[in-house]
Amino acid sequence: MEVLITSKTHKGKNACVGSLVVNSGRYVRLLNEGNWDPFAENEYNISDIWNIQFTPREDIEPPHVEDVVIHTKTYLRKIENISAFIINCGVEIFSGSPYSIFNGFIRWTGSGSGYVADRNDLPPNSVGFWISDKELILNDKHYEYPYQNIYVQNKRFRYVGYEPPVKIIPAGTLIRVSLARWWKPDDADFEERCYLQLSGWYI
Repeated sequence: MEVLITSKTHKGKNACVGSLVVNSGRYVRLLNEGNWDPFAENEYNISDIWNIQFTPREDIEPPHVEDVVIHTKTYLRKIENISAFIINCGVEIFSGSPYSIFNGFIRWTGSGSGYVADRNDLPPNSVGFWISDKELILNDKHYEYPYQNIYVQNKRFRYVGYEPPVKIIPAGTLIRVSLARWWKPDDADFEERCYLQLSGWYI
């Protein structure tokens, strides 16, 4: 079936390749045989469409329900306006402030990072698209959504994509967001979490 490549993000020495099934809007994350992420240097490029035959990964761990294992693949073509294609393909687009992302499932740390932690109360998937009502400003490895209120912490999104970062992502830009795999520091006194991250944007 036809699959649109929507993101490539860093995952150690490998790349997490996010995609969208063209005729259904289903989110899929591409894995090689053996459940391995593609190497960092791979043939997939954002806005490419491939004909891929795949099956769902057997050991799915929500909210990362998108994992599929590739069996065959053939490059087909490139989408010229990926932003318009995604907006018009029928997938849900979160819109407005960061509180709209994943329809309220996200909790926020005191420093402004988003996450989910309750395994019994998770969003239905780990990826999505968002149109922010404010520009996002690059601060080191994070993009920040600014609040003009001393009582509200700016929201922070770690950027994990392969494309070179830009200083400002304008308001109204289509952005891809995702939840990282379950993780916590070894010395943490809290539960494992899936942290919210910024995968890329489409201008």
